[in-house]
Amino acid sequence: MSIELRYFKPHEFTQDGVVVFDKMNTSFLKKLDECRHQAGIKMSSPTSSYRSFYKNRMVGGSRHSMHLTGRAVDIPVKSGTERAKIIRAALSLGRSVGIMEIAIHIDDRDDQILFHYYENYTRK
Repeated sequence: MSIELRYFKPHEFTQDGVVVFDKMNTSFLKKLDECRHQAGIKMSSPTSSYRSFYKNRMVGGSRHSMHLTGRAVDIPVKSGTERAKIIRAALSLGRSVGIMEIAIHIDDRDDQILFHYYENYTRK
């Protein structure tokens, strides 16, 4: 794939240590790069980007996960301020956002939504 991004590098998109940049959706990558620009902060490398069906099943992903088509990433966040800047930028660009305990999920599904994964993090 021949795409140059301002902020993200191909080696940042991996699945189990293997670079999967070539499996990412080009249009989504451009939107993600613009999200980083608008957030005005350095985003951490995605902890999850493209996933194979097997990997998606192993991590408990949705059968229709945007990760399966290379149209989603999970970005670790270190503070509430960082989280707010990323969410604000993503939503302003029409991206969907999922809020996790220590990360933000960003995707470009057709109908924008804001959701959370809190039920996955309930402490007992």
